[in-house]
Amino acid sequence: MGAERAYAAMAYDTVTGRVLYDLELADEPEWSSVVNDAGGWKISVPIDGGPRTVKVREWAVPDKFSVAVLLGDDYVCQAGPITPYKPDPASTVFTVSGKGIWDILDRRALHNAAFNPSAGQRLTDPAADVNLQGTLPYIAREIVNHQINMSFIPGSNLPIDLPTIAAGGDDVRNYHGFDIAPGGQRLRELTQVEDGPDVLFQPYLTTIGGQRFIRHRMLVGDPYLTQPGVDLKFFYRRTLTSLDIAGGVKPGAVRAFVKGTGNEAGQLYGTATADALIAAGWPLTDLIDSGHTDASVQSTLDSWAAADVALSAGQTEQWQATVLADADPRLDTYSPGHFVTYSVTDHHWLPDGDYRWRVIGISKNSSTPRDRVDHQLQAVRTG
Repeated sequence: MGAERAYAAMAYDTVTGRVLYDLELADEPEWSSVVNDAGGWKISVPIDGGPRTVKVREWAVPDKFSVAVLLGDDYVCQAGPITPYKPDPASTVFTVSGKGIWDILDRRALHNAAFNPSAGQRLTDPAADVNLQGTLPYIAREIVNHQINMSFIPGSNLPIDLPTIAAGGDDVRNYHGFDIAPGGQRLRELTQVEDGPDVLFQPYLTTIGGQRFIRHRMLVGDPYLTQPGVDLKFFYRRTLTSLDIAGGVKPGAVRAFVKGTGNEAGQLYGTATADALIAAGWPLTDLIDSGHTDASVQSTLDSWAAADVALSAGQTEQWQATVLADADPRLDTYSPGHFVTYSVTDHHWLPDGDYRWRVIGISKNSSTPRDRVDHQLQAVRTG
């Protein structure tokens, strides 16, 4: 078992990633990292109405600056832009929160990187459209590429490393500029279709020319983000320090409807049903998904419905696992999207055995002990 490491935090320029401040923490930070979404962080720093406050006010600027939360000297747990805050005038501690870098994409309209409004082009022009064909992982990469490499619009750059993904494939996505939809939304929608790719922006600390930078690797699964080799293994009451189980936390569904464009008799929708569960005696219950009402491609709507059913059908239990961060397997050796096996003996509810789950998120909140992290698990156990 390794020595317990302390948390640290630093503030950096959101656009360039350049680290500008090492931060003095007043308490343990909170953070979460999750596939297919932004995740977040929260820190508290001391203020005094004097020099400390002046320094905090230099970096506590939402969006312009970001914060990275580190475990030890170099492992970045989460990093991204500062969100709006409200200091407590009666407190000598300032609490500030933020999200992962996906949050910027959630607030940036998707259009072609070559779109040039200075030349008179409008979002309603075909020049603003993003027309992509290839595998779903390739399309995910290209959505972000168009978001961060705009040729004629300043401020689009972000410290994101794009993966190398070969072109080729038959999937098609046409994103019209006139829809004025965020690129983060389009990216998330892509991850939600059946066999959609996992996406994770993994922050890391690097030094370039003697200056420290926070950058974000865009990791794209096909469809899952998986580690090489065998599953990571945690042992109950040792590296798996607690395991709580709750039944019926999330309402189940064996059929899904996904609303697309249109209304009344012209309403487009996708649908999917877990026929095997109905045959096994489960009652008919529906999930109605209204999150894609601008979609007009039938196959895509059906694919979202199939993914909804896969996540909802037959789910009877939700697990909450807490593991040691600095015992093997250490936190810095795995990431959201990886598969783990929990070896369980002498549990009050579970029979002895190995249980395989997919970790889709890792987090630490105010109730998580300093040397531990919580695993957020895929709704349906695999294996």
